[in-house]
Amino acid sequence: MQAVAARARRASFLLAAAALLGAPGWPASARAACALAAAPVPPAAVPSPDWRAQVIYEAMIDRFDDGDRSNDDQHRGEYDPADPRKFSGGDLCGLARRLGYIQGLGVTALWITPPVANQWWDGSIDYGGYHGYWAENFKQVDPHFGTLDDYRRLADGLHARGMYLVQDIVVNHVGNFFGYRGGWDARDPARHFAMNPDSRPHPRPTQWPFSLDDARVPAERRAAIYHWTPDITDFRDPRQQHDYQLAGLDDLDTENPLVRRALRDSYDYWIRAVGVDAFRIDTAFYVPPAFFRDFLDSDDAAAPGVRRVAAASGRRGFFAFGEGFGIDRAYDDAQERRIDAYLRDAHGDLLPGMLNFPLYGSTLAVFAQGRPTAELGWRIASMMRRYARPHLMPSFVDNHDVDRFLAVGDARGLEQALLAIMTLPGIPVIWQGTEQGFREQRAAMFAGGWGAGGRDHFDAEAPLYRYLQRAIALRRSHAVLWRGDPTVLYASAAGPGGLAWRMDDGAARALVAFNTADAPALLDHLDTGLPPGTRLAGAFAIDGAPQDLVVGADGRVDLVLPARSGRVWLRARGVAAAPASASALSIDPLPAAPLRGDLVLRGRARGVAHFVLVVDGDLAHATPVTPGADGRWQATLSTADMIDPAAEHRVVAWAEDARAASAPQRFRVERRWTTLAEIDDPAGDDRGPRGRYAYPDEASWRGLHPADLRHVAVRGSGGALQVEVRLRDLIDAWNAPNGFDHVALTLCVELPRRAGGAAVLPLQHATLPGGMRWHYRVRASGWGVAGFGSDGASPTDEGAPLRPAPQLRADLGARTLTLTIPAAALGHPATLSGARFYLAAWDYDGGFRPLTPAPGAGTFGGGGADDPRVMDDTAVITLP
Repeated sequence: MQAVAARARRASFLLAAAALLGAPGWPASARAACALAAAPVPPAAVPSPDWRAQVIYEAMIDRFDDGDRSNDDQHRGEYDPADPRKFSGGDLCGLARRLGYIQGLGVTALWITPPVANQWWDGSIDYGGYHGYWAENFKQVDPHFGTLDDYRRLADGLHARGMYLVQDIVVNHVGNFFGYRGGWDARDPARHFAMNPDSRPHPRPTQWPFSLDDARVPAERRAAIYHWTPDITDFRDPRQQHDYQLAGLDDLDTENPLVRRALRDSYDYWIRAVGVDAFRIDTAFYVPPAFFRDFLDSDDAAAPGVRRVAAASGRRGFFAFGEGFGIDRAYDDAQERRIDAYLRDAHGDLLPGMLNFPLYGSTLAVFAQGRPTAELGWRIASMMRRYARPHLMPSFVDNHDVDRFLAVGDARGLEQALLAIMTLPGIPVIWQGTEQGFREQRAAMFAGGWGAGGRDHFDAEAPLYRYLQRAIALRRSHAVLWRGDPTVLYASAAGPGGLAWRMDDGAARALVAFNTADAPALLDHLDTGLPPGTRLAGAFAIDGAPQDLVVGADGRVDLVLPARSGRVWLRARGVAAAPASASALSIDPLPAAPLRGDLVLRGRARGVAHFVLVVDGDLAHATPVTPGADGRWQATLSTADMIDPAAEHRVVAWAEDARAASAPQRFRVERRWTTLAEIDDPAGDDRGPRGRYAYPDEASWRGLHPADLRHVAVRGSGGALQVEVRLRDLIDAWNAPNGFDHVALTLCVELPRRAGGAAVLPLQHATLPGGMRWHYRVRASGWGVAGFGSDGASPTDEGAPLRPAPQLRADLGARTLTLTIPAAALGHPATLSGARFYLAAWDYDGGFRPLTPAPGAGTFGGGGADDPRVMDDTAVITLP
């Protein structure tokens, strides 16, 4: 549970406050219906499936459905469906009664968050354990979730439907029952040691040996069940990663044989007692990799490895996959290599699978944010090279630890992303609510839960539910899509556009193609690897139905795809006449050196009266060309939008009527940036609009001023914008994927001579100063960057997602954050003269950080819930 656990600060569990509605009562018959289900019997022998072929639905027990109102409130102040920090009432009985809805999607397995007894409330950070990842007893069902019999009924219900049960487990830590206050001495773990005085319902775990948690008691200290350590402060230090506390959670010494035996015994129990078919293992990165060999396969007779216990129950292919929250930057594989270290080592295999976070990061960037499709193309090729078993790497487009896809992207992008994971190696995982178009990360599915808006969300006619039914059916119907190996055939390095791969499984072949741009795209010279004349039958399209294809004389096909489309073709029986063209187009070779001006192209055409020059597949901005009588031609193309010097651009000559394309030529462009404005911002004014705000009262904030803006520089290049912000402090304490944390910037841009715009700062309870109205707005934090247009913006709606999304670069040494906004995202402005800018600083983690009268562990202090969430801001900047 990385975003709840691995963001390494005491307040990592806080979600943004939201308006909530009261919960209607459930009928009294609900509990009776659960109780009257077939009486549980010992788990039957359930053979393991081929996990490559499965599709998993992930559900957070507390936020899915409330089937038994009697267990909602345990009367320790932990239950309040109007509070996102507390229990909402979902339970195992609720899951059991919705299995028809879940199976109706076409999924074959259910992953549930940990059902074990939890720390219900941690007063030191004012947050609750509704999510299940703060265990106090690994062998008991939490009373909020029901009973052991309820859990058995859920498992039996799944198995009766031919489905499988995946239980989320934790081996790295328990809840926060102790910590260090005022220092830490490795030679004397009792010094500065303190128990958590506000842990409910218990002051310590109730399960032995995890109850031996007081370093001040010599016998408990010598038992070394825990690493007697403080919080992780350096995520680059392997010793801290494995031995220190993650976000204040008590770190188990997983190299201690007694701890290993106790953990095996705890999780053996659920296989024997309930019939669990697989484990998802939380925070695997914070446990030494070798632990998992022992956990899975130990021959200890008293507590065998979980895989041995599973095999004895008929589950000979028991699956276990770990969480390694690591998102690589574009064209980098550092996190992939880290993940692969949990799949194998020099002694052999470790975990069968790991969640494919790097693929998630690239999928989000391409389909939600309009990043170059080559980023995903590179990632696909890299994961096939890097991972020991890429087909057993669960894939996803969002989950309980990250923002919803629709919080930063749109519905069409979500449809494309879902189709991508259905047509690539890996086990697709669907997070509850994605099929209902949820935007809030952990909103409940049932009417009485947090964020549900007073109504149930189990609509089997919802557009995304119906779409997922089609996409899942496609994958399950064609083994080439889950068993095959991908070869990337086309990708754009310059921006949104075409992306294609083929899937090969013996003689079976599939062609998958996308256009992520907002205009038609050309995908030329796709190498199918098939003989000329082979038929490719249209199998799937996001909209409509794709036409069948016939492979050309050179084994290739050319595609013209509509905007924001996705299509799949499958090799079909029979052979047709291979299309051939009497036309020929060519482009003269280009110089290797980067261009610093416009691009001049020359070439030759035969048998073609007219054609177009297409750069990076963009047909909407193709340049028409008419060759001379001798077939020679020349054209000049603007490079004003080509602002990334690392991007390799691609140009082809294309005659659609003749279905003729030249061989591509490639080039790079190095544009010059011109400084348009610079301002200094006063030091020490990061105290809110009235000078009363204070930073959160938690160790990682103390003495720092991460929201103190100091200097802003605005640069331009051909209609593109670059804004560099220097801060008083820029830190990386929580291992955020963008390389910094503790601050989020909001940048607003008003363009000259543009109508419309919005004055409100969505979700920040503030408006722009000086009568300014924004047309474009960027929210940038260590956890993500998103851009928005003003259409639809309101106090509670961020507006229309901006594509392509801005780029963000952090430089810790210089204490700068640099935002780059392509001209295309700004609507290709004719001029930037007169444009106005405004910048505000706060913090963002699943939502803008709450503001309370007094600072808390995870809240800013000095104001009310409806006061502006602006710690520091600039004056309005006007470009000359």
